[in-house]
Amino acid sequence: MLSIFCLKVGKALHSEAIIADANYTKTCLLLSVVLLAGSVLYELFHIGLVDAAGSVGIAWFAWKEGKEWLETAHTGKLGCCCEA
Repeated sequence: MLSIFCLKVGKALHSEAIIADANYTKTCLLLSVVLLAGSVLYELFHIGLVDAAGSVGIAWFAWKEGKEWLETAHTGKLGCCCEA
């Protein structure tokens, strides 16, 4: 809920910082869900591959977000919008 609200506010204010914070919050939530699901499934079934699949899921999310952040950094959109 927080990330959805922050995303709406960020778009309404045209604030890249608030939008980035909303995306960060969403990413943290997804990583937590993957970790929790992998841990619960491992505890229930004691299959090591489930834990490994959770690790791969976390690595995929981290790679995807890192790639997106690097692409954003190369566009130059991360500068301050304040006039000096």
